[in-house]
Amino acid sequence: MSEDLTAVYIFWAIFAASFGTALTRFLPFFAFKNATNQPLLRYLQETMPLLIMTLLVFFSLKDTAWSETYGLYEIGGIACATLCFMLTKNSVLSIFAGIIFYIFALKIF
Repeated sequence: MSEDLTAVYIFWAIFAASFGTALTRFLPFFAFKNATNQPLLRYLQETMPLLIMTLLVFFSLKDTAWSETYGLYEIGGIACATLCFMLTKNSVLSIFAGIIFYIFALKIF
């Protein structure tokens, strides 16, 4: 493949990925513009963050070597993030606290 075709292919691949990403970001605003007070949307607004965080926790624990460390580092990081969130109600701070605890636990122990 020549260099010109490779550059054109890369350009169109980036354009298609950008267009697809923008479309998925903006389409809900246009599709649900007049449906802001529907019960289904309110239900999804209330339950989706908890569902997404639960899925992320289970996904992060799926490759844990339970026989080696018993998952103490991972469970400690989750407990640290949970405790930090309960005390401060700051999601970003609690995520960073859990990550920092997990990294330090891996390096120290």
